[in-house]
Amino acid sequence: MTTAVAAERLGVSQRQVQRLIETGRLPATRTAGDAWVVDALAVNAMARTRPERGRPWSPSTAWAALWRISGLKVDWLDGRTTRRLDDRLASIDAEELVHAARRRASVRRFRASESFLAELDMFVIRTGAGAKELSRFALERDLSSVDGYCTNDAATRLVRDFHLTEDPRGNATLRVATAPSSILEGRDTMPVAVIAADLAESLEVRERSAGFRVLKELLR
Repeated sequence: MTTAVAAERLGVSQRQVQRLIETGRLPATRTAGDAWVVDALAVNAMARTRPERGRPWSPSTAWAALWRISGLKVDWLDGRTTRRLDDRLASIDAEELVHAARRRASVRRFRASESFLAELDMFVIRTGAGAKELSRFALERDLSSVDGYCTNDAATRLVRDFHLTEDPRGNATLRVATAPSSILEGRDTMPVAVIAADLAESLEVRERSAGFRVLKELLR
């Protein structure tokens, strides 16, 4: 659908739809006339969720929140800020958390040759349906796609080396983490809350439901 139709469906301005495209929250492609066409499935999935409230957190706060509810230590916030965040997490619900933490990364979707998927998977920190262990989510790992985090420099290199082409419905999702850099060090899979948040933003109903269910459990 066009950005105008998407804006009407979501109850926002076309500029807001453009921002959702720029941040990777709405998959879209350009037409021959250089206009954006938004993925209708993604728009309808977003429209079914509760209206979002409040401004999203900064990347460092978003990552801290997901680290805290995963039971991990946060070393990039001071004690006072961490305590305030804990107080907020005690009252927030899963839908609010997904909205508040959405600036944790920019999302880019590509089409990769199936012969490259296994090797490409080795260069990202797995998340969502690409995570290795999904028993808690009652899901099986999707071996037909890659979904993972990386740095901006790594994303540029992977696009070049694996001949990735932009595709909003592609089989390779690269999530470029904005801050802090320490979250990516020494990991091959993201913590449970990050996996849950990424699943909660999935276009697939079953994945989205599983992500929200686990987030609700973590927030209790």
